[in-house]
Amino acid sequence: MNRVKLSVRVPMGQEVMIRRYAEARGLTRYQALSRVIEAGLGAVIDAPVAGGSNAGDDAMAAFDARLGVIEALLDRSLFTASAAYAYARRAALRGDGDADRIDSVTGEAAQAAYRRQRALAAEALS
Repeated sequence: MNRVKLSVRVPMGQEVMIRRYAEARGLTRYQALSRVIEAGLGAVIDAPVAGGSNAGDDAMAAFDARLGVIEALLDRSLFTASAAYAYARRAALRGDGDADRIDSVTGEAAQAAYRRQRALAAEALS
């Protein structure tokens, strides 16, 4: 098979991912980039890559793991934003001196805001 040398520029985030992929598999960055391109091209043209389906399975497993982390971070961010909203709203409506009751009411308001936003996100996905 004849090979053609190409020069590719990738964003820093992708370079980091390629480097990590290479380190995890004991490859050079160039070898890792070659595998990434083969897997990506195979996915784009919907055909098996030369390296077999194992490379695609590894890529999907890594993607699933990263997606799980991202979902957890987004969920936590949504809750934090909901709590911040509830506390800011409570601060704007000052006038009650019972700290325990305020915390309880604010926590309930944060949970309610969180549930509303989750429902809106679920609606948008369907």
